[in-house]
Amino acid sequence: MIPNLLDLQPNKVSVDLTQYSMIIMGDTGVGKTMSTMKFLKELVPDKDPFFLEFEDRFQNIPGITAVKVNSMSDFKSIIGQLRNPALKNKFSCIVIDTLDKYEEFCERYVLENRDAEILKDVGGFGEGSLRFKSALRNIGLIQSLGYTVHCIAQSSHVKDFDTKKESDSLKLNKNTFSYCREGAFLVGYMYQKDGERYVTFKKSDKYPDLKDTFNLPTEINIKDLKDVWVKAVEDLGGDFTTKEKTIDKTTHVEDFNAIKNKGLELGALLAQHGYLNEATAVLQKNLGLDDDGNVKMFDSLRDTQIDLTKVIVMELEELVDKYNIK
Repeated sequence: MIPNLLDLQPNKVSVDLTQYSMIIMGDTGVGKTMSTMKFLKELVPDKDPFFLEFEDRFQNIPGITAVKVNSMSDFKSIIGQLRNPALKNKFSCIVIDTLDKYEEFCERYVLENRDAEILKDVGGFGEGSLRFKSALRNIGLIQSLGYTVHCIAQSSHVKDFDTKKESDSLKLNKNTFSYCREGAFLVGYMYQKDGERYVTFKKSDKYPDLKDTFNLPTEINIKDLKDVWVKAVEDLGGDFTTKEKTIDKTTHVEDFNAIKNKGLELGALLAQHGYLNEATAVLQKNLGLDDDGNVKMFDSLRDTQIDLTKVIVMELEELVDKYNIK
């Protein structure tokens, strides 16, 4: 719901790091899962990050709260359980581990259910890619439940044959890359040096996929990431810094029937005062005509059309105000 614009205040940047999603990539065995778990636990000591595992490597990590996802039905069951408000008190966030295996999982689901070997073989007009993107967007569904979603990913090391330049990038196809990187505030590369684990978020020729929204230092010991990140937010925000949480992707469920009933009442009110034609014009503009050429009525709206229903109600309210109907 859009707030009253008269009450709108300048944006403030929050030092509540729990709301910022990130992607941590690195070579196999560098300790991405363990380090990410420790960092997220440091942010919220009284809750556990919940790892959705798409491979078995997590089995040797002590203290991790995780479940292996073997099928889309498993995944949907987990999402269904995450709707339980009690789990918001148990889990601080959700971690996809690893993002490249999740990509394979989504692609395999589409191919197996369409008896195809590659996505191009799944129907026509790019149907395979569309179905893959739909499966991939289950991450957004988890976010809509109010959870911050982080991702761990394997890096791919490439050496250009001509220029001899070497780079480390995300081992993902363009659909997964654009969808997940766009939604992340940070994309970092983790590596080991002198027995310690470090992370960098600075995009460069060597690390072309990285992303740094907060102007963090070039190299950060993972043990210092929380303090360094908070300081970067404070430097960025200046006087416009807050400790309050400012990002909420939770989808708030609205009462469709209540909104629809309000529209019916407004329509009846306008008709009683001689403005039936104006009310009908609003319906025709937004709903169109049926097969017989008649204006579609308010009763034809379904609960999946809640946004359209709200627009119609707002336009009927404008008519009521315009004609000063009490």
